[in-house]
Amino acid sequence: MPRLIVLDTFPLSSVAKREPQRDAAPTLLDQCQQWIKDCIRAGSEVAAPAITYYETLRELERLNATSQIARLRAFCNATPDRYLPLSDAHLNLAAKLWAQSRNAGLPTSSPEALDGDVILATQVLSIATLNTEIVVATTNVGHLSQFVPVTLWTDIQP
Repeated sequence: MPRLIVLDTFPLSSVAKREPQRDAAPTLLDQCQQWIKDCIRAGSEVAAPAITYYETLRELERLNATSQIARLRAFCNATPDRYLPLSDAHLNLAAKLWAQSRNAGLPTSSPEALDGDVILATQVLSIATLNTEIVVATTNVGHLSQFVPVTLWTDIQP
């Protein structure tokens, strides 16, 4: 069964990082960047949802990190289906899931927060198919796990 790895913000941000220098000890971002390359090499598809792209891009814009922005955009546009655009249907479902989880006593964020996790979950739900294994690669499984399959990126084998 084909595997699709959907990148949460930390894993996606690693693709914007410059290649590590050979003599430097690899950082966690370096390790994550290498993990993504290994997953792709092993045949997994990798997806960048619009909401995690936004969360990554806004910080790079704040830093005026033009080279990193270029690397992020190149990665997201490297294959036709890698970038997952956001639609009104995603936002409508996200609002519904946000309200349901809050009413059930399982809030995913503070009441005034945008709550990118719920928006990410709706993007994943919209692409789910019976013949593809989908997992969200993240650094925090807490909030997302009530909606979609989610695993720490360090626990996903390439």
